[in-house]
Amino acid sequence: MTKLTGGQAAVEALKVERTEFVFGLIGSATMEMFDALYDAKEIKLIGVHDERTGTHMADGYARASGNAGVVLAGQNGPGTTNLVTGLAQAKAAYTPIVSIAGALATGHVYRDAFQEVDQQALFTPITKKTWTATSADRVPEMVREAFRVAHAPRKGPVQLNLPRDVLSGQADYEPMQRPQNYRPVGATAAPEAAIAQAAQLLAGAARPVIIAGGGIKNTGTGDKAMALAEVFNAPV
Repeated sequence: MTKLTGGQAAVEALKVERTEFVFGLIGSATMEMFDALYDAKEIKLIGVHDERTGTHMADGYARASGNAGVVLAGQNGPGTTNLVTGLAQAKAAYTPIVSIAGALATGHVYRDAFQEVDQQALFTPITKKTWTATSADRVPEMVREAFRVAHAPRKGPVQLNLPRDVLSGQADYEPMQRPQNYRPVGATAAPEAAIAQAAQLLAGAARPVIIAGGGIKNTGTGDKAMALAEVFNAPV
């Protein structure tokens, strides 16, 4: 068992996910995470001047690498509302992004506190799933679930809200689980009858054309699509 703050536990969970970059704007609401990122030599923090820029950078990184882009909004309220445009675009493009934002301390919720925004309601329509952590000991679990959902077909952005008291709170943690224990590993397959029908249509086509979407890239099957195109001499 290891005693960590919620912020330290979140960064440890990012390290287990082999996160290369975190795009973010430093703010007081997530200072425990930024402090832990300073000591995490495996992760490079890319500082931005505006959270909107961070979401688009995370989107571009995810599209280019196939890994989930991670963006960290340092401030609750206005810092989180700046994430909206980029996450909405990522959802439309099926881009895996793990967006993390600080949130109001749980004891201040619904008391018209400074910079109070209902972040759970804000992000639900523009993400695959949105969580708000309720205690420090559950932070690694929620980070794992965020990456799992972001990568599960169809891929897309997710939002994890971490209240100030959750990030500063301490808990004893078991060793972090490895992604292979909870990450989807198999590609979604079509029914055999549908595959047979598609093969029959291709074989009988005079001038076949292959229209390939983002799923080809996300599943790493571009080589198979090219091989099929060469067999039929079909443009892609």
